[in-house]
Amino acid sequence: MTHLEFQQQISFHVDNALGDAESAQLFMHLAECGECRAYLKLVMRVGSHLASEELAEVPRTLDRRVFASVANPPAQRTGWLTPVWRTRISIPLPAAASIAFLLIVGSLLCYPLLTADRGQQPEIPPALISKIPPALQKPE
Repeated sequence: MTHLEFQQQISFHVDNALGDAESAQLFMHLAECGECRAYLKLVMRVGSHLASEELAEVPRTLDRRVFASVANPPAQRTGWLTPVWRTRISIPLPAAASIAFLLIVGSLLCYPLLTADRGQQPEIPPALISKIPPALQKPE
């Protein structure tokens, strides 16, 4: 077990919620571990301090007010920005961005198809053909 688990067991021991077997294992660990013994002393000191303090007076209506606020949360306030966001920005802006994105992607995909030569090669002017050496010319 880790120190954190033993410290949780110390808290259970102080609250009298620990069984006999777990208590025996805890005290075996406390015999060897100074860190957990210091934690036990601290928990015992805090417990005795809390026992000596007076309890604060709590209004009887506190429970009802807390449960009422959880059961019926206050309505959310809507400012002038909420209708503007919902009607003028939240739907039209993403829709326009989606359309622009589709147009750009579509034009990039269709551009090679629209500019293809379909097998036609450009004509070379005869003045340039006469300057090509006969060994490099293709027979027609």
